Amino acid sequence: LTDIWRHLHPKTREYSHYSHAHKSFSRIDLFLISSSLTHRVQDCNFLPRYISDHSPVCVQLEAPGDPQSPYRWRLDPQLLTKEDSIGERKSAIQEFFHFNQSRSSPPDMIWEAFKAKIWGKVIALSSANKKAFQQQMTDLERKLSGAETELYKNNSQENRERVASLQHDLNVLSSRAERALLRTRSQFYAQGDKAGKLLAWQLRREEADCFIPSVKLPDDILSFSPGAINGAFRSYYSTLYSTQLNGLGLRGSMLSFLDEVEIPVLSEEVEARMMGALLSLLEIRGAIDSLQSSEST
Repeated sequence: LTDIWRHLHPKTREYSHYSHAHKSFSRIDLFLISSSLTHRVQDCNFLPRYISDHSPVCVQLEAPGDPQSPYRWRLDPQLLTKEDSIGERKSAIQEFFHFNQSRSSPPDMIWEAFKAKIWGKVIALSSANKKAFQQQMTDLERKLSGAETELYKNNSQENRERVASLQHDLNVLSSRAERALLRTRSQFYAQGDKAGKLLAWQLRREEADCFIPSVKLPDDILSFSPGAINGAFRSYYSTLYSTQLNGLGLRGSMLSFLDEVEIPVLSEEVEARMMGALLSLLEIRGAIDSLQSSEST
């Protein structure tokens, strides 16, 4: 596992936690990512902290390119409780039925048209609220990030109060933390004690132990890309098991090696005559006796 923020920012000094009791900074929030995914990480940074005294860590990963399922629009429950949204929906409903109360049109047709009308109105309200919310969140987060940077440089009472004020504004504006907690609790409750990803990750530990996370290329560059790692090993073993000599050099090397080897030869008279002599009955019986039972049958 790799601390991906430190991997991408080896010389940067930044903190994720501020202790009000000790008035000190620390970096105790981090993402540990498998070394097989480091080449897919595009960015990793700390977001402004306002929900708690710890900064969220944001990691951007390059998608593998798998096709995604089509987007399904869902009604935001907060639209049902906001006063401005309730007023606009009431106005749209009254306007629709004011212009569509015709006896010539069947009720089911009016009902289907009304559903399409109110659906479009709700989608428009949801889109407008989302854009306004994101704009406010972006502005406050940018201000909070700048205030935290100033606090890193000068840990004064004024800077601490400014950071606390911006954190309070973000907490009042945002309800993302509550929704995220509800989703997380529901997912863990649905999983229960079933065999899921946690068990699968434990079973894959043996495979992860044999994984080669990085390799140094011939130009002294440390690469984490699987393609570059495979290419480096392929080049190394291709060079290792291939000869460095050309055809003439290889022939000369073989001849010089054989010239230094003492190869036994048969004498022309005695040993050559013994090799061509007939086998005696004693030699044949000795050869048969030396065979195993399964080979002599």
